[in-house]
Amino acid sequence: MIDLLVKTTALLLVVTVATHLLRRRTAALRHLLWTFATVGLVAIPVLTRISPFSLPILPAAAPETAAPSSVASGVEPDAAATVRESRLDSPAPALATGADTPAAGGRAIPWAALFAALWAVGAAVMLARLGVGLVTAAGIARRARELTDERWLALADRCIRFLAVRAQVDIKVSDEVSMPFATGLVRPTIVLPVRTADWTQEQREAVLLHELSHVSRGDLAMNALSHVVRAAYWVNPLVWFAAFRLRVEGERACDDAVLRAGAKPSDYADHLLTIVRAVGGAVPNAALAMARRTDFEGRLLAILEPGIPRARLTRVRAAGLAALFLAVVMPLAAMTPERRVSGASGLTSERQDEEASLQGGDEVKQGPPAPLPAASGTVAALGEALQDENVSVRLAAVNSLGEIQDPAAITALARALKEDTDARVREAAAWALGEIDDNRAVPHLVEALRAEKSAKVREKIVRAIGNIDDATATPAVIGVLRDASPEVRRAAVETINELEDQRGMEALMGLVRDDDTEVRRKVAESLGHLENGAGIDALLTLTRDSDPEVRANAIESLGHFEGQRIVEAMVNALKDASPHVRERAADNLGDFENLRTAPRALIDALTDVNREVRRAAANSLGNIGDEAAVPALRRLVADNDQDTRRRAVEALKEIGGEEAIQALMGLLRDPDPEVRKTAAEALGKRRG
Repeated sequence: MIDLLVKTTALLLVVTVATHLLRRRTAALRHLLWTFATVGLVAIPVLTRISPFSLPILPAAAPETAAPSSVASGVEPDAAATVRESRLDSPAPALATGADTPAAGGRAIPWAALFAALWAVGAAVMLARLGVGLVTAAGIARRARELTDERWLALADRCIRFLAVRAQVDIKVSDEVSMPFATGLVRPTIVLPVRTADWTQEQREAVLLHELSHVSRGDLAMNALSHVVRAAYWVNPLVWFAAFRLRVEGERACDDAVLRAGAKPSDYADHLLTIVRAVGGAVPNAALAMARRTDFEGRLLAILEPGIPRARLTRVRAAGLAALFLAVVMPLAAMTPERRVSGASGLTSERQDEEASLQGGDEVKQGPPAPLPAASGTVAALGEALQDENVSVRLAAVNSLGEIQDPAAITALARALKEDTDARVREAAAWALGEIDDNRAVPHLVEALRAEKSAKVREKIVRAIGNIDDATATPAVIGVLRDASPEVRRAAVETINELEDQRGMEALMGLVRDDDTEVRRKVAESLGHLENGAGIDALLTLTRDSDPEVRANAIESLGHFEGQRIVEAMVNALKDASPHVRERAADNLGDFENLRTAPRALIDALTDVNREVRRAAANSLGNIGDEAAVPALRRLVADNDQDTRRRAVEALKEIGGEEAIQALMGLLRDPDPEVRKTAAEALGKRRG
């Protein structure tokens, strides 16, 4: 339990710092980070159990109270050892007698059990409160009357199209509430107070846009999940803070949606203030009310403050944040307590584990590599066949051992790898060890790699190491990056990718001028995974390679980083002779977070002779959002390629502005129905 609290607290601290640093960015971005944090609180306990690796860096758990030491109890060390041995060799008694209990200490207080009971009671109370809130909100929605006013219904349809709401939404009126709210996990419902009949058209539109934004963004489900998570972690104040910030940023993201639709900030702030002042009874926390008093002042300031970005969060950025979230959560889930030495007993954790296992314990921690199992009849017979004087027999025996994949064969195969006189047998032995996929074979493979004369066998050894995926072999693989055989070097680069060891990745930088084109291609593809941008200089060198595939891979890898040098490299690549290189450069430019002005070369790429380049340029210009690209995009909508025209329309929709709107209006007569549909949807989201 303590380990879980440490992990989840670390995650919430990271998100708290990140959202503070991003306080001048969009509310949708911050809300997504808090969403990931909430999901992470659920995912960490699951990932902890299934994580394929562990990081023993947490503080070790306090040992349980041990028996008095031999010195303190007056028992000689040898006698104490004898007693311990007898305890390990004898079954534990079924019941403890009164003589076995401490005479002076009394009964120990079961703090762990008390804490678990307290936690369970608190969680049950909070879940019950959530259940009551859901039932109350559902009851209000069920008793409310269906909205029949045609003006309301027409306005609601327009707002639904603007927000691209896919779910079926009920809109009702109730005299039980004085504030609009959204509720319903299966069938979303927006409940309006009866006094809405006196609202202006602008007030009605603002309310509908705000509440429908909750539905389109999935806020109802996340609100419920945050309540469940808060109940599970109620002892952690940071979880309460996370639930609060999730709701606040969700409300601000919905406010931004209203403002993007064209609402005047001062008018919208006045609408919210009017709603708050008229509030009577409280809305259940399980529902999303439009204007709670909590943090209302902060919302008003955010609405009225000029210069705050209010754009939607693109799918590319959301996917990048999801990847970053996994990169944070996976190491957190893998963290485990360090092993410790018990001060009371003088035993290491491994010895304690051994004693616990002898006394019926459930788990024994991983120690040194286990000895290889004894060979079965089949494996033993095939091992003997490896000594046969006929090469074909030995080769068949090696292949069969590789098919069986029994670790008991490692010793015999390692001997064949090092001693057999036929290179074909040694090559097959390396393959078989890789198929067995047991790290106990790695030392044998490393030893054989250093002594092997045949390039084909060395290649097979390197690939076997990659198949086993044991990073302890990284130095040996680095040693063959300068091998005379290009096949061995290719295998070494691929294996370093498999091992994911930064030492190996750094060594790849020395191969940017390798004689073999395939080696350079693989290096260019791999250096994008080198942490902290250490491989940027090498990648920039590879962008000038004579091989177009090397250049394309280098441009693709540079897309993992940001900075002025990277942008300049992409711009230069837009003039490359290879359309594949130009396409990757055009595509990458749209993914840079800080790029707000479109490079001239990217706009010019809209006239590229290759349609894939034109499409990629249109996508990126839409992501960048620079209105300077609108004239070129207007010309691109006349492209003879249907998909290219659609990309141009999407870009115009993302950029917006008067000139873009005029272009979109002209596309309502395009022969392509998808183009007409996209143009119509875009115009519905803009006000001319």
